Amino acid sequence: MMINNIMIKQIDKEELGNLQEISRNTFYSAFASQNTEENMKLYMDQAFSTESLLLELNDPESQFYFALLNDQVVGYLKLNIGAAQSDLQDENGMEISRIYVEENYQGHGIGQHLIDKALEIARQRKSSFIWLGVWEKNVAAIRFYERNGFEKFSTHHFMLGHDLQTDIIMKKKLKLL
Repeated sequence: MMINNIMIKQIDKEELGNLQEISRNTFYSAFASQNTEENMKLYMDQAFSTESLLLELNDPESQFYFALLNDQVVGYLKLNIGAAQSDLQDENGMEISRIYVEENYQGHGIGQHLIDKALEIARQRKSSFIWLGVWEKNVAAIRFYERNGFEKFSTHHFMLGHDLQTDIIMKKKLKLL
């Protein structure tokens, strides 16, 4: 069942606690079953620490958005431009750095609302493409991005704790309106 009354709202540093909670919850539920507890803890303690998230929130080339359902945070999106992009630091591109939905709300169109918001912002910025990295073992996410017009074009390595993993880099070219 599609949920249509989702509100997408840009967030700021006053909402750090909510961002930290959803970041940890969604990352853990997405990847804990395929990774060791030690590697999950090492990664999450660094990536979702108060210090790391504050640096990202204060970066003018990064933006965070919450997906809200009845004022409850059910998903989030992080976008990067310019030097904040992790791989392709191309001024004509925009990176979807993170897009996560709470496990209980997956399959209800919330991820689609978030990706639509990312595409809207990329077009407003007049970006010629939007891109992201997705873990090669996350088949459902890869299919979701392919349905949204993203194509595989490269790979990069990603350290999850002590485990070297491979992300597939996907890109979608945008037509300027």
